[in-house]
Amino acid sequence: MSDTETSQPRIEQALDIVQREIDCIEAELTALSRFRTKIVSIEPTARAAGTVDTSAGGMSALSSRQPKPDASLRAVREAYRETVMAVPHFEAEYDDSLEANMSTEFGPELGTQIATGTRLTPQLYEALLSASEGARDERETLLPELERERESLQSVRNKLEDCEHRAAALGSNARRTTDPARLDTIDDQLADIEAACETAAATRQRQLHSRSAAALSGIDGTSLVRYLYDECSVTCPALADIVACLDMIRRHRRHCLVSTS
Repeated sequence: MSDTETSQPRIEQALDIVQREIDCIEAELTALSRFRTKIVSIEPTARAAGTVDTSAGGMSALSSRQPKPDASLRAVREAYRETVMAVPHFEAEYDDSLEANMSTEFGPELGTQIATGTRLTPQLYEALLSASEGARDERETLLPELERERESLQSVRNKLEDCEHRAAALGSNARRTTDPARLDTIDDQLADIEAACETAAATRQRQLHSRSAAALSGIDGTSLVRYLYDECSVTCPALADIVACLDMIRRHRRHCLVSTS
């Protein structure tokens, strides 16, 4: 970055990532709520006399052919396809089968029974209601964590923009003067900006370490940044841009000190 250029490229990238994740979580939360609304109107299937439970894909005692799923189970699958699997980002983010996606959301045992079984037993129905509520609760827990991350990034970005503009102007002034008193004054002002950046870094670090646990597929507060930024060049984008800003400020301060020596 040049002496007059101001930029927070890593924060801007992080903000894009966080906003996309918020959009996805909001869509999934809505979809799961719609799914639950649909399935509460579906009646589980009572076991008929003379048959055995085939909800996990077993064979009927009265038939050598694989039984077809009952109407209730078909309705559950259709409801899931129309809601959870219909979110705009499904293909880009998941693009998996009904069984695979249900197993991810509700656990492999329940997901397999719903996707490949033949009967929606009362026990299976109650487990599905509970699991769908748990999946919805996970999003409701994660969403405010993502919103706080967005707010934190925006706060750091605004602080850095102010610090960078002020430091760049002071650095330009320092290179237009050889007056030791003037250079000392500029250095003092740069020191104040440096302290403000260091405070921003400390604040950001406290936020990273003080987050409450937010559970979504094993994600907690300490691993949220890895979950979000694992594929980025840095896993702490705000701190990386603060360091870049500090480097620029200290470069200007070195010029002031060298010019007065």
